[in-house]
Amino acid sequence: MLGLVIEVRPVQAHFRIPYNSIMLDSYPFPPRTTAIGMIAGAMGLPEEGFRKLLGELRYGVIVEEAGARAEETAAIYKNEGTPIYPITKVIYHRPHYRLFFAGEDELMERAYEGILDPVFTPYLGDSESLFYPAKRNYARLVKVEEGEESTLRSIIPEEAYSRGARFFVLRRNNLTPRDYRMPVKFTYRGKGRRAVFRKVVAFAGGYVELSNPVKVMFFDGEPVFIF
Repeated sequence: MLGLVIEVRPVQAHFRIPYNSIMLDSYPFPPRTTAIGMIAGAMGLPEEGFRKLLGELRYGVIVEEAGARAEETAAIYKNEGTPIYPITKVIYHRPHYRLFFAGEDELMERAYEGILDPVFTPYLGDSESLFYPAKRNYARLVKVEEGEESTLRSIIPEEAYSRGARFFVLRRNNLTPRDYRMPVKFTYRGKGRRAVFRKVVAFAGGYVELSNPVKVMFFDGEPVFIF
């Protein structure tokens, strides 16, 4: 099986947490639906193609650097009779992610070609978060093998972490493990859609050692939990 590894370092990134209504909060990593949507756009796929891709691709991510967390506040004005109210948005400045995708060989080759020569401009989150490669060879196809591992740098399922884990810090600038509800797919009803979530634990600047090994995929030797 082939895998696709994409390394990105945008100027800023915002991945809205949809279940938080107090502010426009952000995940510190690209959720599964966002990352696969980026691939679908690069390949020029319509909505139906994106829906199909959600069922065909496996996804994992390593947060190399979470970036500096910042907040920006804007006053929203609708009309003369409506009061002005502030909206606060969370963004991450200069984060660094490694995105991992696995699937059928032909699909991976098409995705690779798409990300090198995208049909639509790739975004990391909202329309202000443009895709920026982290280095010259930012995308590569690698061999993928299945296996088990207990020491991981990728985001992991919350249930695996809760069974017992230790976080080892490698860098002073780190993101301690925290759980999130990540959208992994959508259910559709008519023209509407609803997100399906899975609890995950994300971190950066270190690695997690689980009490029990979990099934992973090795991307050129790198163990990654994929969803």
